[in-house]
Amino acid sequence: MGVIKKILSRIKFKDHKFGNLTIEYNGGDWVHLQNDSVRIEMLEEEFIHFASSIINSTNKMIEYKGIKL
Repeated sequence: MGVIKKILSRIKFKDHKFGNLTIEYNGGDWVHLQNDSVRIEMLEEEFIHFASSIINSTNKMIEYKGIKL
């Protein structure tokens, strides 16, 4: 498990069953994405790849749908 070094983000989803999501950086290069019912554990390098993929996919969706921000 490890000691939490830094809370990277806390997200609250209103109107969604998921409820909330916390992203924690723990010692030993571990990042945890978790809420009350799920926990995903990955190395920092894997998290960077995961987060980059989400950002790229979001940008493609915005462009494809013509969403104005």
